[in-house]
Amino acid sequence: MPQFQTLPVLNSINRVSRTYYSKHDQGVVYMARTPGISLHRQTDMRRESCEIIAAIGKRIGFPQHTISTAQLLLHRFFMFNSVQDTGNEVVMACLFVSSKVEDTIKKLKDIMIATYIFRHPNATDWDTESKEGEEQRKRVLLYEKMVLESICFDFRIIHPYDYIIKFVRVMQGSKQLARQAWDIAQDSYKIGVCLEYPPHTIAAGSIYLASKLLGESFPDLIKGKPWMKALRTRSIDVEDFSHQMLDLLSIGRSDEQRQLYDKIHITLHDARQLDIQHQQPPLKKARTEHSRTIGVHAELERIQDGGASNPTVRYSQS
Repeated sequence: MPQFQTLPVLNSINRVSRTYYSKHDQGVVYMARTPGISLHRQTDMRRESCEIIAAIGKRIGFPQHTISTAQLLLHRFFMFNSVQDTGNEVVMACLFVSSKVEDTIKKLKDIMIATYIFRHPNATDWDTESKEGEEQRKRVLLYEKMVLESICFDFRIIHPYDYIIKFVRVMQGSKQLARQAWDIAQDSYKIGVCLEYPPHTIAAGSIYLASKLLGESFPDLIKGKPWMKALRTRSIDVEDFSHQMLDLLSIGRSDEQRQLYDKIHITLHDARQLDIQHQQPPLKKARTEHSRTIGVHAELERIQDGGASNPTVRYSQS
């Protein structure tokens, strides 16, 4: 195996167990796998599916960690499977796997009934033992295997919520800041940033954006260190995360609120200015280019050849 295949993709200083994909890499794979649907529409479909997962998860009584894990599983599933596969069965499979991963296990029957009632609000019950119910159960179990393959049976899933609490405590921030950052991190699972950045970067970005939305000051130094070093991330990643989240939060909002978000968009460049005196060593261009494209090129070759996905090869560089 060539040496550069073992190098991780580095958008931030530290990484957690898996390969991460840039927005460009995600877009290339999505369009190659489902060329008949625009990238914008595919993004909307995944976001809508994540909102359905949240609604069904709350109806069942799942905690936020279980719901977020199910949403992360859905993004990873669609990274390696056609978006045309979307439907009730994929959502149920992600919730079913997530309940096992987070040790909040529910019977598949309960998840199927909750999903049916969500889709048909006026219904009171549904016979899962019927022929239709049995066929759906088999499809869900099939998708369960595909979901597990898409994560290489690696159940070490870490969320940004614990990081938010620790970071705000170190910063001596307010409870309101922590609560706002928590809500932002929770909403972030509706889009693909969980495939792009590790949880501590999402936590740092959520806190930074929360401080902008609340009008609170964000410290340049934390315990005598520049904040990007103290939180072990890079301001350019925090800035990009914040831009993506502002675009998400703008959906369906009033003109006045969108104007506020537009103003924050403009001021976000302030974060990058803090790197001037404390610039991290630049990554070697060849290293980042080679490591970033290995997984994507391998996936594109499998799509073009019409072969089955091989998650083990897919994550060989992690």
